[in-house]
Amino acid sequence: MTPSVGRKRIALLQTSVVVAALLVVLYLLGDILLTFGLSAVLAYMLLPVVRLLERAMPWRRRHPGLSRTIAVSIIFIVGLAAIAGALFAVIPPSVRQAGEFIDGFPEFFRSARLTMERWLAIYADRIPEDIKQDLENALAEGGNLLVQTAWGGIGKTLGVISTSLSLIVGLATAPIVIYYLLKDSGAVTAAICSPFPAGMHPHLRDVLDIANRTFGAYLRGQLTLGLVVGIVVTVGLLLLGVPFAIFLGIVAAITELIPIIGPWIGGAVGVLVTLATVPEKALWVLLLYLGIQLLENALLVPRIQGNSLRLHPVVVILIVVLASQFFGIWGIILGPPLVALGRDLVSYFFREWNLPEEEILEECDSP
Repeated sequence: MTPSVGRKRIALLQTSVVVAALLVVLYLLGDILLTFGLSAVLAYMLLPVVRLLERAMPWRRRHPGLSRTIAVSIIFIVGLAAIAGALFAVIPPSVRQAGEFIDGFPEFFRSARLTMERWLAIYADRIPEDIKQDLENALAEGGNLLVQTAWGGIGKTLGVISTSLSLIVGLATAPIVIYYLLKDSGAVTAAICSPFPAGMHPHLRDVLDIANRTFGAYLRGQLTLGLVVGIVVTVGLLLLGVPFAIFLGIVAAITELIPIIGPWIGGAVGVLVTLATVPEKALWVLLLYLGIQLLENALLVPRIQGNSLRLHPVVVILIVVLASQFFGIWGIILGPPLVALGRDLVSYFFREWNLPEEEILEECDSP
């Protein structure tokens, strides 16, 4: 083994220890850093837009700091305007519909069950008994899995949030954190690397790039998909005249964040409400959800999300189920990208282990 390879291996080992220690700290302080993590995700989502605005400014080369400040300010003004519009146009009916839905959920469930029983009674004579039994067993098992995963994760998360006073402080400071993460993204990277030896800087920077490419890109894609699906579901249900359309659109957007099984949970809630309120439109609502999923998987997912995870769907479902039991809703949402990130980091360290050290080390100071 040459001295160059030896130095690089020492730097790789040091980097792996730092990354492992950072993950442990994040896990132990997860409740406290919850809103900071959400702020970082939002900053990652907005950073490409900020850079696009920067490139449109003719004075960006002479005054890069001023260009970044103006771009971030524009993003904040547009964001505040969008939030204000949501507060007046979406939030009030959403809160009202959510309250009505929660109050009437037992009655909705009973009405939906009666509708299904009436339909089953009509076609019971046409379905062989063995096929009917198999269908009932499959539906029961699938429904139990979805309900246990969703409500188990939500219950754990609500328990954490309700007992965490730091959430209030975190929400109050979130805009400030987002602002400085956007304004000083390059300085943040340099600040992360500066306490460590120069030999670690290229590897720390590579780790941050991998995290941004795998984890950040996945979350940006999921949030974009959730927004698009929520809007389309809301508009479709409004056109069909289904009650609680805005609330069901929000449910569809939130459940879209859950990989693989999330869209089915959101669709099941929409069909349940339709069966309980306007059962004659249940078929159209079912076709609406199925059509959205087909278009999403054919057009949106490949373009927005791409192959950032590169995990088999069965593996993703297993990760979601296990993560929901240990980490709640955040395990459901973050489990798959974290596993993909871990895989990519291990692959990176193995690949770099036998490569010689570069003669000129690249510092972590790029914007």
